[in-house]
Amino acid sequence: MKEITSEELAAFDGKEGRPVYVAFQGRVYDVTQSRLWSTGTHMKRHPSGKELTGEIAAAPHGPEVLDRYSQVGILKAGAPPELSHLPLWLQAFLLRFPAARRHPHPMVVHFPIALLMVASLTILLFLLFKNPFFERASFYLLVLGAISSPFAFATGLLTWWINYMLKPNPFVKKKIYLSILLLCLEIVLISWRGLHPALSSRGINPVHFVLMLSLAPAVGLIGYYGGQLTFPPESK
Repeated sequence: MKEITSEELAAFDGKEGRPVYVAFQGRVYDVTQSRLWSTGTHMKRHPSGKELTGEIAAAPHGPEVLDRYSQVGILKAGAPPELSHLPLWLQAFLLRFPAARRHPHPMVVHFPIALLMVASLTILLFLLFKNPFFERASFYLLVLGAISSPFAFATGLLTWWINYMLKPNPFVKKKIYLSILLLCLEIVLISWRGLHPALSSRGINPVHFVLMLSLAPAVGLIGYYGGQLTFPPESK
């Protein structure tokens, strides 16, 4: 069967009447007849003319959907052009474990988002019900969120390097600024609580309360801008 290079594969992008090809595990398929690939981009996020093993591994369906279409060739061995900016050891790792291109950041980023949002909610419950349990729960959630935040930050930078070549992007910039702000906010809040261990028995300082509540919009905005990258809005 014909060998197709990554450069040749990239030409089959569905634009200007060209066929739509995708590759999976070294096999190249013609998916031109699929209505889901009619624009050359699947679900507004997966471009054709590329090796999509990692993306398909993360999809809600399995690779069996490709059995409906004709295999037109075999992808020539070697790193695809989109990985050429990476060190050789990282290229080799990603070729062996393609899911690593997409999975690390989504796997960990939801932990600080969920934990810190609930931390804001429980401090609000403490204010409403004056039950020290809610203040302690809020603090423990804050600590867990702070522990998981650096992992989310680091994997986000790794994804930016691997998939976006560290190219400037307004959404990435906003995520970075907000992430730095969030890390500083976590340090301030944990330090404050550590200096005031009897906080829950005396009530809560208004500044501390406002800062705790600000965790929710901070992580919410970080998640929102991440969604703008993953699911870009339609251009009008």
